[in-house]
Amino acid sequence: MMLPAGCGGSTPKPAPKPAPDPGALVTQALYSYLRAQSQGDGATACALLTASGQNELAAVVVKKGDGLITSSPSCLDAVGLVHTFAGAKLLHALATARVEQVRVSGSSATAEVVDGTAFRPEQVRLVKSGAAWKIDAVPGLG
Repeated sequence: MMLPAGCGGSTPKPAPKPAPDPGALVTQALYSYLRAQSQGDGATACALLTASGQNELAAVVVKKGDGLITSSPSCLDAVGLVHTFAGAKLLHALATARVEQVRVSGSSATAEVVDGTAFRPEQVRLVKSGAAWKIDAVPGLG
């Protein structure tokens, strides 16, 4: 019995894709967070935070509220409060901030968020959660 030409044999397997650069993934996560925060997109911003990062954001909002906010808001509410009360200058600073000095060590990373106008450079801490990087310590919002 003869087999038709071209049947059987093996097809070459595609070369594996190189692993994404962890520093680039950290940078991307921070830019996504800053953009979401500046646009008041709580769902996206909160998804990029660890539980500790969400609690820290709520604490920053309470502190910046100067007694006007008496209980800790949810993460979604905290993002909404920032967007509502931060003012155009801070929202612009968040939207245009730069991410610098990214350092990755295993499943943790740090980076500096720099804007140059509304707030001083701030160190941000991230942790790897599955394949994603999440912000564990948020910028202090000026």
